[in-house]
Amino acid sequence: MTVAGPAWVRSEGERGATCPLPEPGVSWAGTLERELTLEEAEGRIRADVAALGWGSRYRVLDDADPTAVQCALWDEAGDEVPYGLGAGKGLGLPARVGARFEAVEHAFTGPKALESLPVRVIDASTLRQGPFASDRAVRDIAEQDGARVACVRHRSIDGGPDLDVPVYLWAPWYTSPTPGGAAVRRGLGDTSDYRSASAYSVSSGCAIGATEDEALLHALNEWVERDAFSLFLLRSIYDRGPMPSQVSRADLPGTLRAHWDRAEELVGGTVTLLDLTSDLSVPVVLAYSHAPSGSGPSAKHRYGLGASLWGTLAAERALTEFVQDELLSRVVAEQSASDERSGPFAQLMADHDIEADVYARLRAHPRLLSCALLDFAGRIGESPQGPLPVETLARGASVSDQRATVVERIAAAGHRVVAHPLQVLEHGTTVVQVQCPGLERFHLITEGHVALPGVRGRRERARASVRP
Repeated sequence: MTVAGPAWVRSEGERGATCPLPEPGVSWAGTLERELTLEEAEGRIRADVAALGWGSRYRVLDDADPTAVQCALWDEAGDEVPYGLGAGKGLGLPARVGARFEAVEHAFTGPKALESLPVRVIDASTLRQGPFASDRAVRDIAEQDGARVACVRHRSIDGGPDLDVPVYLWAPWYTSPTPGGAAVRRGLGDTSDYRSASAYSVSSGCAIGATEDEALLHALNEWVERDAFSLFLLRSIYDRGPMPSQVSRADLPGTLRAHWDRAEELVGGTVTLLDLTSDLSVPVVLAYSHAPSGSGPSAKHRYGLGASLWGTLAAERALTEFVQDELLSRVVAEQSASDERSGPFAQLMADHDIEADVYARLRAHPRLLSCALLDFAGRIGESPQGPLPVETLARGASVSDQRATVVERIAAAGHRVVAHPLQVLEHGTTVVQVQCPGLERFHLITEGHVALPGVRGRRERARASVRP
């Protein structure tokens, strides 16, 4: 069967989108975390894509706002740029600009990163000391006698010493069990066995921005968001501990209520916002759909996450990511149902259809399966009503001040923060990799990987189990 989805359109020289730039006086919340205007950012990413000799196409997945847009990249020879597929969310034009940024991010955080990565190979046993000593993600590697592990030196952004970070921690493609993957590691002098450690490999902290501070802030918020999600899954779902509060719709600004209505319209059911803010004191919001029911391989509930120093922006991100998740899931389902793999990045999109595999892998472990499928709709009634997470920084704070604030809050919880610039393009677009050793990765259960909790996760689970 052949399935026709939204059409791909060449984006060079075109300005059309589902929604124009906001008119003067109309607020686009994303500007709070940007150093360039939307028009300036679009000009920068277009110039950098052109300077690379690449071309791009995009497609809008739905004609209502907020929407989702996909962008795909091709090189000068007309071949797909490996991993060069991205998605953007929100209003039409911001979504399209965001999609192009993400496509470039994915291109430079995929295997192409090795072309310019200053890899250094160290004794795996050295990971037993320092910030990674209590991080469950490196234990299996650190305990391999005589093993060597490929690392990149990340610079400190928290005032501490620089740190060697294993490549596999942020590059899932690096642990590939294929002969080609093994040859790449062997060529670098990496002799580690990644069969168990690959469960902890995730792109958290890989981010792009029109400037370095934009990219760093994005990366830091992603770490905070995924750590909070992990703690929620561990404490509330796996341990069946107390549920977090749900955000009341009553006091939300009109824009957020409209986004909420759009999300519910799209899935034909109720969407709930949960406040997942952790001890890191950066607001985190989860948008969650109550449907579908059951526990089969297609029963995963839809969700979206958002983190920001401003609760309103965290909620907006959660809702627009929810819409994006639903629209992209439809594209993946259509691609998987098709007998053809001839469209742009068709195989890459089909590879995202993992729900049946996740179900098969975890069906013998009901509590893990509930976490993977986000099967907690029956417990929403336990969540007390509460307000939107409070604004934790004054409006108008610069991006660099926001970045410094998030770093301070992560450090105050006892975690290091280090970063490495993966790519700085000709016109300033920057791709970074940030690591925060010890923050949790259990959220990978939603992809079928059992990333066991570390010291932080075990401590927070114990705290949650102590009832007043």
